[in-house]
Amino acid sequence: MDDASLTGADVDAGSREHYQDAELYDYEYRRRRDDIRFYRQLATELCDGPSRVVDLCCGSGRLMTGLLRDGHQVLGVDASMPMLVRAAARIGKIGRAARARAQLCCQDARRLGLRGQWPLVVMSFNSLEHLYTRTEVAACLARVRDHLEPGGYFVFDVQNPDLRWLSRDPQRRWARTKFRHPRTGARMEYSTSHVYDPIGQIVVIRLYYRELEGAGRETVVRLSQRKFFPAELEGLVAAAGLPVEARFGDFHGAPLDGDAASQLLVCRRA
Repeated sequence: MDDASLTGADVDAGSREHYQDAELYDYEYRRRRDDIRFYRQLATELCDGPSRVVDLCCGSGRLMTGLLRDGHQVLGVDASMPMLVRAAARIGKIGRAARARAQLCCQDARRLGLRGQWPLVVMSFNSLEHLYTRTEVAACLARVRDHLEPGGYFVFDVQNPDLRWLSRDPQRRWARTKFRHPRTGARMEYSTSHVYDPIGQIVVIRLYYRELEGAGRETVVRLSQRKFFPAELEGLVAAAGLPVEARFGDFHGAPLDGDAASQLLVCRRA
């Protein structure tokens, strides 16, 4: 991908590459905890105590382990095997009783096929943004609805599009940060750039990892995300039979407004 173009191959690669190195992924998001607290508290409130939860696109198990500690029976579903392996390792470190309530499953959210119906499905950390077309979004939401009990809840978050950020110069690099790789200990520099397609509403972010010693090798990892605007998103879930019961602008319960960084939606099967 050159500095100002976006192709279908880039979007496809960006759906996978960021999740290949699960250890580095966990290191990068090690300080992200507000979302975990939000989902744990909401799951307990919506279910009136420990219940059965599907953690859709569970990733490395950041949220799943917390839900297990709260007494829930949790099925973690993800399409990335490296992330599921990392999730299994996380689960292996918690108590025996909590481990006994955990299951992991490798499935695509667009073709979800689980046994039975569930009172709660959660889809955290912008995972819905990996559905890039209206058809993919509709397929996922339909499968979620089918897997919910009557009156069951679907709770998820996506970013609130920031037009100033999306329109940044794709030739420039941003967020330069120095760190040590969690596995190798090598000194590294991290930076990003991105290209946004305003028609498809898809951004492809390029994550640059440059070694600061030796040959100075640089690795580029792509991450592609579909951006959803608030009224559009509300219409999509309503059309799928999952009308919005509540929505927030952050993980502390603030109202959604134009300055909010996130959109958190609590939907209920109609």
